Amino acid sequence: MTRKQGVALLVSATLACCFVLPSNGANILALFPMGGKSHWIVFREMLVELGRRGHHLTVVTPFKEEHENWELLKMADPVFDLGGFTFFSFGRLPPALLIMFMLYGSADECRKYMEDEALRTLIDSRDRKFDLVILETFFNECLLAFAHKFGTPVVQAVALGGGASWMNDMVGNPYPLAYVPETCLPYTSNMNLFQRANNVFTASLFRLYRQFFYLPAMDRVVKEYIKDITVPPIAELERNTSLLLLNSHFSFQYARPFVPNAVEVAGMHIRPPKKLPQDLQKFLDAATDGVIYFSLGSNVQSADLPEDIINVFLGVFSKLKEKIIWKFETDTLANPPHNLKIGKWFPQSDILAHKNIKLFMTHGGMMGLQEALHNGVPLLGFPVFGDQTPNLIKAQDSGYGIMLNFNNVTEESLSWALKEILTNPRYMENAKKYSRLFHDRPEKPLDTAINSIEYVLRHGGARHMRSAALDLTWYQYLLLDVILFLLACAAAAVAAAVVAVKVIVRLISSKSGSASKKGKGAKKD
Repeated sequence: MTRKQGVALLVSATLACCFVLPSNGANILALFPMGGKSHWIVFREMLVELGRRGHHLTVVTPFKEEHENWELLKMADPVFDLGGFTFFSFGRLPPALLIMFMLYGSADECRKYMEDEALRTLIDSRDRKFDLVILETFFNECLLAFAHKFGTPVVQAVALGGGASWMNDMVGNPYPLAYVPETCLPYTSNMNLFQRANNVFTASLFRLYRQFFYLPAMDRVVKEYIKDITVPPIAELERNTSLLLLNSHFSFQYARPFVPNAVEVAGMHIRPPKKLPQDLQKFLDAATDGVIYFSLGSNVQSADLPEDIINVFLGVFSKLKEKIIWKFETDTLANPPHNLKIGKWFPQSDILAHKNIKLFMTHGGMMGLQEALHNGVPLLGFPVFGDQTPNLIKAQDSGYGIMLNFNNVTEESLSWALKEILTNPRYMENAKKYSRLFHDRPEKPLDTAINSIEYVLRHGGARHMRSAALDLTWYQYLLLDVILFLLACAAAAVAAAVVAVKVIVRLISSKSGSASKKGKGAKKD
């Protein structure tokens, strides 16, 4: 063999090694039945990357995806039955009532999941083997039974930021209600007395309802469909969670404590910007005065806005020098201004990365907020329901956003908000500042998620990360038994002191009486 041939062989072998997938890849069951496209977007990149790293995935989702190292068990297309409500109607419900509404209907939703052909395949399986179950936790804890069926550790993933208090309870993660608002409550970390009281009341209401109604209903669903008498109660299964992946980061939410197996991975879905379609690229490049991007997300439809609100937007847009890209779900729009481009779908993250983007008008969804922060773009938000109000309150509190409610959107208020953000440089400066904080991490969030999952796989569930808080009752965790014991000791000490004083007083009194009697006797003599 000549030297040249040897070098060529070495280069070929090196390249081959770079593309050969590891032989010790795990067999992973990924359960993502939630029909919300935005939720799927959060976790899709994580699953793709797991496949790229050599793991084999069986993915259960209603979204059609084909990837190497994936077996797709596609569920039926999602049908949102809102019980006569619209997403805009949800926005008028108090936050606690909205969560209670979702908790109440979750058992029926779980029945629909269990009856789906994709999950029936798993339920009826006798020969499938898995090393790990990854589950999006979103009012679907009945699916934890699959971790028991296949005898695997479980990783739970949360799309809603840092998750609700009860989601954190699954790994014993602290949720200090004194400065961490319960999910969906429109509070900051600086709550007044009334807000802290409502925060504690709301969190307690959720936990009590889950304990006495929600979890028993989930247990009944499991018994009805899994038909395995050895399946423990859901309350026990959820406390065996090996890892909780949270779609949060302290750069855009509030600083709080985390146990080792509660990991922040916000932004892991964001990929480097791709080349835009030619017409879109041309529109953006030609906008020398800047571009405003407007989208209400994947669930809320701009086309469903009341006509008078749409006309307010069109009237204000027509007076701007900036161009506007509006995700609008109909083919045509009456009397659109010359500077407006509409479309049923746009590559949002790629658009926000363009240098001419000056502002993102949004409903305040978590994924859009992260994509704007990733690219350093300020926000003008119109919350509709769920976590969107607290998300936008935090953006406003941090100085890179303004929040308006649809019920008070007028040409005057909208014009003021747009002028304030577009002409006051502090909004863009703060957006860039918090973007730097969002990026400044020891490793990329996608790497954090994958490395954490592989750590759990390497260590058989990583039981050593489990918090001892999970083994305590609620009164032990709150140290109420210790407080009661100390109060009892203090009461006993006080009682003992009182008795001692009484005894001493009695002794002194008796001695004083004896001395007095002796004195009187001596006088008589």
